[in-house]
Amino acid sequence: MKDNYSTFAYDYDEFGEIDHYLGAEKLFFKTLFAEHQVESVLDCACGTGQHLYMMSELGLRVVGSDYSRAMLEVAEKNLKEKGKEIPLHQCDFRFLEEIYKDKFDAIVCLTTALPHLHTEVDLITALKSMKGRLKDGGLLVLTQGTTHHNLTLPPIEVVVNREDFSRVFVKEQDDQFQTIHVLDMYHSAKRMENNQYDIVYKIILDDEYRKLLTEAGFKRIQIYGDYDRAPYDKESTRLIVVAQ
Repeated sequence: MKDNYSTFAYDYDEFGEIDHYLGAEKLFFKTLFAEHQVESVLDCACGTGQHLYMMSELGLRVVGSDYSRAMLEVAEKNLKEKGKEIPLHQCDFRFLEEIYKDKFDAIVCLTTALPHLHTEVDLITALKSMKGRLKDGGLLVLTQGTTHHNLTLPPIEVVVNREDFSRVFVKEQDDQFQTIHVLDMYHSAKRMENNQYDIVYKIILDDEYRKLLTEAGFKRIQIYGDYDRAPYDKESTRLIVVAQ
């Protein structure tokens, strides 16, 4: 795979500090993991460390991996600034067994990470690898912002707008893929530059997730439309998958 974040990683957190992942998402994981006696978690697409920090704050034993070495570099810096020492590894989540020999109570692959894979073969390979690193009855949690509803929204979205910085998403899609053109605009005396990063996601929605996860050997597949665990429907603004 190509590392789409080799440069973007260093500016990624203009979205917000890693301790901003609280509220409904934190309560969702706290409740879900308590129900299933989850103690150990692998975040296999940990990015700059937001969810590692959040889950560590919940008292969970966490480890993280990511395909992007740049993302891991930023994650290590972020976590150290928060006083966290969390093991991090560079790993392709299609082949977790190459790095991890132990098994986990839960594996998470969040924030539209899985759809970076564009073929059914790669998706099944990744899901089987995740299943192979789970203990019996272990949980897999996937989250994404791609939903039936969000695919109908206007193609231009301002996601950050500060006095010194703006981030704009320009989206284009067909029936299989959505491309997000990320436009970063720094406009201050301290930094004046523009950058563009292009991220291509395979469009995977509820029915296809059920098919892929079933083929990979998962059971008890539940799909929610928000962190309150409301059932997913065509108006949902999130797609959250929990499977065992």
